[in-house]
Amino acid sequence: MMLTDSPAFAAGMMLLGLAAGMIWYGFRLKKNHLAAAAAPAAAVLGALLALICAKAGYLLHDLGASLLEGYFDEVTELRPDLLSFAAGCGGFIAGTALAARLCGIRPARALDLFAAPGCVFLCLARIAEAGMDTIGVGNDMEAEWMQFFPLVIRNDGGDAYLSVFVLEALTALLCLIPALRAGRDGEGEGQAFRRTAVWLLGAQIFWEMLLSYPYTRSFVTSFVSLEQVLCAVFLLAIVTAGCIRNRRWGPLPVFLALLGCSAFFQFFRDNKIELPEEGWEWALDHAGTIALAAFALVSAALVVTGLKAVSPENGKKRKEN
Repeated sequence: MMLTDSPAFAAGMMLLGLAAGMIWYGFRLKKNHLAAAAAPAAAVLGALLALICAKAGYLLHDLGASLLEGYFDEVTELRPDLLSFAAGCGGFIAGTALAARLCGIRPARALDLFAAPGCVFLCLARIAEAGMDTIGVGNDMEAEWMQFFPLVIRNDGGDAYLSVFVLEALTALLCLIPALRAGRDGEGEGQAFRRTAVWLLGAQIFWEMLLSYPYTRSFVTSFVSLEQVLCAVFLLAIVTAGCIRNRRWGPLPVFLALLGCSAFFQFFRDNKIELPEEGWEWALDHAGTIALAAFALVSAALVVTGLKAVSPENGKKRKEN
């Protein structure tokens, strides 16, 4: 796979992902004796809300600069670099839940069935970034021993970049496992979707740290990207809802503390923490490596804490009333 600037490839992969996901979703609905019409309705409503939310998410972080510098054309443009991927995913989920409600299906039940097809859609949507030039990649990879696929991808000029979007696509595929396994054995409606979302969002907070493109930088804080903030907000909402649902509040303060740690190590990675040179030479020289390792551990802890929050206490099975 090579990086290209091919809108046709990007659009084709997005449409292929949408078609594959919705067809599988329709079959799953039919297999469970639910209205299969919810699948095409979800495709239409989900795509519409995804575009609206993706644009709104970008404008939310860039509105100040757009107004001050007169970039009013960005308000209507639908270029990939002027959209928020995380906000778009949130919009598609909202559209899927709304379509289910209109077809007489409980949204939680519909989202459970959509979790696995959604992972397929997400995987192919990430692969679409191969046709969006360098949007989904990290920094140049100079070490030759690390220049192998899927860790590295090259452009037409032979330059090697960290292929973050490929790693994100593989993560979505791996999340098929919890998507298909969770929610079984009477654990309750919505469990498959919640667990899958925790896995995806926790991993995405880490992957976003590796991206190099600057347009996701928030106007509120210059060291945390918009996508990281949105993923953290979505994950916090799921954790909070899980704590309320299970009447167990222990995971919530732990989760908030972990979010604070992730912001700290992002800040540290960007070399914005002033350390005295005496006695800290090694830490300063290896700030990127230290922050990356710590951030990976924190992201893993976020996933574990999130799963703890959404899972029934002591593994007991819950049934919906």
